[in-house]
Formats: sequence, structure tokens, C-alpha cells
Amino acid sequence: MSFYVRIQRLCYTSLVDYYRSRLFCFVLTNQDNLEDRARAAYETWGHRCGRFVLITRLNSSRSYTIYENENINIKHDQLPIQYIPTLPNETYSHLPDKVREILLFLNKYYPNYDWYLKADDDTYVIIENLLRFLISTIKRRPKPVLYGYRFREDYYVSGGSGYVLTRKGLDLFGSYMNDNLLYARCNSTMEDMMVGSCLQIIFSLALSNEIKDLTLVGETIDDQGRERFHPLTFRVHFNGPKNKTKREWIYFRPFHHNLFGYEALSETTISFHYTVPEDMYQIHSLLYDIRQFDKEICRLQS
Repeated sequence: MSFYVRIQRLCYTSLVDYYRSRLFCFVLTNQDNLEDRARAAYETWGHRCGRFVLITRLNSSRSYTIYENENINIKHDQLPIQYIPTLPNETYSHLPDKVREILLFLNKYYPNYDWYLKADDDTYVIIENLLRFLISTIKRRPKPVLYGYRFREDYYVSGGSGYVLTRKGLDLFGSYMNDNLLYARCNSTMEDMMVGSCLQIIFSLALSNEIKDLTLVGETIDDQGRERFHPLTFRVHFNGPKNKTKREWIYFRPFHHNLFGYEALSETTISFHYTVPEDMYQIHSLLYDIRQFDKEICRLQS
């Protein structure tokens, strides 16, 4: 291996580690899922974020460590739950309102990050691939404010596969969506559609100098047209849906034509949805505990 290649790899690894601290990850969950789904997310990919919190309302009958500021330390077996006093009821119909309150809260109390990843408690995220992708977008013009699995409507992305709001995107949302009347214009039955709709309205209302260098949704496929964010499980994307009628939306809703099998999976894949806790631990072990022999030899020789 040449000296140049060794330095290039070292510099890029250092770059990922540096930008790791710029990534804020928040996972939507509920109290019933804390000890299985939420804990699996936290104990696997969650530790690889610069900042990771779980967000849910808690009943007084249960006790967990709750973040109230940046400086609190938690024990290894405790879950990092962010306390947000304005969270609505924990029902699916209130999910858009919940996400709105979360984004307003993060914009106010956690303004010092470059990217904000929203994921569900059954989403598995490969953080290093996400960071490498985000680093590659820094110099893009115009700058997107939202990244994820794109739908044909082209103003919103899948919530289940996870999506990323940039610092500017969160700032725009927080600045405009405090207005209840304005929020009523873009509220939806689905939280991911709500976020996209609200940002779309903001873009139409914002002063030109606020958004002159911005665009709403960024491209996330790789150079070969393969998706990085996946709204279904690894098995479904790898094998294809068994019941095409039940999965009809995956054929006519995406922005890009969906591929399945090897062609579906980018080498820089970022996420999968509907991942049960057992699969989270297994995927995580395959990614981080098992080394490929030739790569290990290269690492030792470099």
C-alpha cells in the first residue's frame, strides 16, 4: 500500500471521527418499547452517534434517567431519555404533533450540531456510512436541508428508514412552526409527510436571501443508482417482497425505481426499517465484531 493511500485512509477516518460529534441522533419510541426495541437501538448503533437520545412520554410509575441538559452522565445500563415537557399523547395519530414538538425543542436547546437524524426504534442505522455520505454533501450547491428515502412527491422522505435534517433545515422549521396557524396548513396524518409539507411551505414563505442557496430534498442514491436509505427490512430489500399486493406502495410511491437483490443494496447503505431487536444485535455483530481477514492484514501492515 502506497504512502499516499495510507495517509488518505487515515485522514478520511479522522474526518469521520471528527464529524461524528456534529451528529445528533434522536429515536422516537414509547414506554412499552423501552426495554426491547429502544434498548437494542441504543446498545448497537446509538453509541456511534455524537449525541443519542430516546424520546417518549413516561408514566410516573416508571423511572428512568432523563436528560435535561448536555452535561448529565448516565450509567452503562441506563437509557438516555430526553425530557420534553410539551410532548403530546403517545398515539399514532399524535405522531406528527410529537415530532413537531421535538424539532422545536431541539432547535431551541440543541442548536450546536450540523445534522439531526430522526429514526424509529425499529430502524437500524450504519452511522459511519451516514457520516461519510453527509461529509460528501458539505460542498454541494444548492444545499439540501432534508435527506432520506425519497418518494415521488419529492417534498418528503420516509420516516421509517430515518431522515436527516441539516442545521439550516431545523432552524427554518423551528423559526416558522411555532406558529400554530401555519402548522395547521402543513399538518398531516403522517409525521414524515408533515415535516416535508411544512418545509415546503417555509420555502414558499421564506425571504429569498434565507433560501437562495438551499433546496428541499437531497439525493441519496449512490453512483450506481442504488438506495442508501431502506424503508423495509434487509430481507425484503435483498429478496424482494413476497406479497406484492401488500407491498404495493414500494412499487409506485418511490422517487426512484426500486431494485431488489444485490442491485438494491448500496455498498454505502445507511439504514433499514422494521428491524427487530434480535436482528439489530446480529447485524451489529456482523458489521463491527467480525473482521475480514484481508482487511485486517492491510490494517496491520499499514
